[in-house]
Amino acid sequence: MSRLAIIAGAGDLPAELISHLRERPLVCAVEGYDPAGVTPDLTFRIERLVPLLRHLTDAGVDTVVFAGAVHRPRFDPGLFDPETAALMPRLLPAMWQGDDAILRAVIAVFEEHGLPVRGLADCAPGLLAAEGVFGATKPSDAAQSDGARGIEILRRLAPLDLGQGCVVAGGLCLGVEALYGTDAMLAHIAACRDQREPRSGGVFVKRAKDGQEMRIDLPAIGPATIEAARAARLGGICLHAGRVVILRRTETLALADAAGIALWSVP
Repeated sequence: MSRLAIIAGAGDLPAELISHLRERPLVCAVEGYDPAGVTPDLTFRIERLVPLLRHLTDAGVDTVVFAGAVHRPRFDPGLFDPETAALMPRLLPAMWQGDDAILRAVIAVFEEHGLPVRGLADCAPGLLAAEGVFGATKPSDAAQSDGARGIEILRRLAPLDLGQGCVVAGGLCLGVEALYGTDAMLAHIAACRDQREPRSGGVFVKRAKDGQEMRIDLPAIGPATIEAARAARLGGICLHAGRVVILRRTETLALADAAGIALWSVP
């Protein structure tokens, strides 16, 4: 009988994923990244990755899905077992090539140990943004133009394996998501908006990178994203259809409507 394990990081996504599954999976949380609203069955450290893989196999797990945020860890050399230590010459170089490179390397390790990795599109497609307009506020022509400009910016940055988001207002790029993530980018824009025009308006574009490994680290938005966009005086959020997770969807859409923020998704 098939058994699924979730490799869980921080945030709401692990619990939301579980709510979309017919049977509760085995939940394995990365130490220091507690998932919200769910009690893990076990917690592990990256330095003990191979023992975790062996435990999953012994527990009858035959499929794995990753859900939740995990930042690049600091390793404790004293905690490595010999087998996991032997993987590091292969994993460490990937860590300096960008997020997609390390995620592909991690997937390869799991699958080499007989644990295929599935993506959210396979096991919980209802978490992903469908194409179209969400909520009561429709994007204006100007917002759609800014969204298209943001998409072009992210497509040009994709070969560099940079972030999954940017903000455009009046055709001008106000910020690009980098290592510190969406919240830091939007907070910086909010702090700077009174310094020069345009002092309000604009669109936050959130997309998967072209060619991105889609089984781990899908871009996501949630209530905090709407609040940050409101604080940054934005008028819209443009998503990548089928490739962005909407967390706590009912609350997220209600907040967008209350703020007058257009929320839509394009291919």
